[in-house]
Amino acid sequence: MKIGFLINPIAGMGGRVGLKGTDNLVEEAIRLGARPIARERARLALGRLKNLEIEFITCSGEMGGSILKEMNFNYRIVYRTGEKTTADDTKNACREFLKNNVELILF
Repeated sequence: MKIGFLINPIAGMGGRVGLKGTDNLVEEAIRLGARPIARERARLALGRLKNLEIEFITCSGEMGGSILKEMNFNYRIVYRTGEKTTADDTKNACREFLKNNVELILF
């Protein structure tokens, strides 16, 4: 199975400190004490897939590639991100996933 995999590195941060999301509010969320949680949530999900035959199509760095490498999954990077990511990175990555005929996008 071919799965498009990406992480929004700032997902979930705002809710923990009473904000409604973190789009354009990352600095405020951090100031209020928020810490990234998406990577650990992704680790839990990926752990359940460890014994399946999956080819992951993903993004570089914190949007997917780094955790897949760390967990020794079979993966291919089709979208490279900068250090800070945006909603446009998510949209562009998903377009690349579709060009690569993924069967499912795990976000």
